[in-house]
Amino acid sequence: MTTATMTVTVRSIGPLKALFGRGLLDVDLPRGATVADLMRSLGQDYGEQASRYFADEPGEAGFYRLRVMVNGRDIAVLGGRETVLSDGDEILMLTPVAGG
Repeated sequence: MTTATMTVTVRSIGPLKALFGRGLLDVDLPRGATVADLMRSLGQDYGEQASRYFADEPGEAGFYRLRVMVNGRDIAVLGGRETVLSDGDEILMLTPVAGG
């Protein structure tokens, strides 16, 4: 028996694009997966270097707050990291930019 899966597309720029080795990444997840599940999967796939971006809690060493959009909507106005994803969703992940 196989588990039903879905595919989401992750778009990234800057440091995340460098980490992934490309700006577009298709990720297979179990149906009903959340943004947090996606982040855990990416963290596992991309190892220690990814942990600074995909840590579960802001207090963890090296945590960078990501701006995450699902189909053009910020997860802050959806369900946060518990936002449920659907097959074909497009996720945009942006790292913070600072300067002056």
